[in-house]
Amino acid sequence: MAHVALRISYDGTEFHGFQTQTEYITIQSALESHMGALLGPGRIIGASRTDSGVHADEQIVVWTGPSIIPLERLGWVLNQRLPVSIRVHNVARVPLGWDPRRVVSSKFYRYQIWRGPVPARWARFVHRVDEPMAWDYLQEAARLFEGSHDFSGFRSEGSSAKTTQRDVYTSTWEMGQEGRLWIYRVGANGFLYHMVRLMVAAMMDAAKSGSLRALNEALDSPTPQNRAKKLAPARGLVLERIDIRPESWQQRDIGEEDDRCFGKWY
Repeated sequence: MAHVALRISYDGTEFHGFQTQTEYITIQSALESHMGALLGPGRIIGASRTDSGVHADEQIVVWTGPSIIPLERLGWVLNQRLPVSIRVHNVARVPLGWDPRRVVSSKFYRYQIWRGPVPARWARFVHRVDEPMAWDYLQEAARLFEGSHDFSGFRSEGSSAKTTQRDVYTSTWEMGQEGRLWIYRVGANGFLYHMVRLMVAAMMDAAKSGSLRALNEALDSPTPQNRAKKLAPARGLVLERIDIRPESWQQRDIGEEDDRCFGKWY
């Protein structure tokens, strides 16, 4: 029985989120299906549960199951079998019980907005917005999220999180593609269900209306009436990076052979 971490990326357009669903193809079910056909039955656990249509530049998953292929070849072999919308970038051996959900120190997302007609190569990864929006209001709104806050006003029903306090390390907008691409970047110690998409929609509304009042009320006084309810479309959201607590990579009692591999990405 092997326990292997994989650093992957994916285009989430054609998947119904990360987590397995009975009637739909998801990132988790696609990985389990293709890896199971190659290696034998096993299970995938992911560090983050992205929603339907959301993409990832970096997601970390763990495969628990048989693995007869050497680590230095496993990524290459999997990329020959997986759909092109899922790519394996690195693999590493991890000990039994190493759960990527429990060792995450921070996550970073970006949201991409395109102003005007969208080129084909960007169409699956941006949300087109043609209405006037004040750039200064977007920047000011983004700064309001920085720091430690109760984000209960920026989560959708169905959230299983036990606490709603989150520490936001960075929250800012930047431009690219000669001003046509507007990118929101946010990093925190964790995110609630739909939190980033609710934040983006609230910032866009503030930039369109020229008022931060509704956003401030959702953040400072998250009553049922004041909670953010509008979601930015999923296709503009990308899980950019996941940081793992360094101590979780320390070698520990997993055998001499595993000690040489643990924490080393192939």
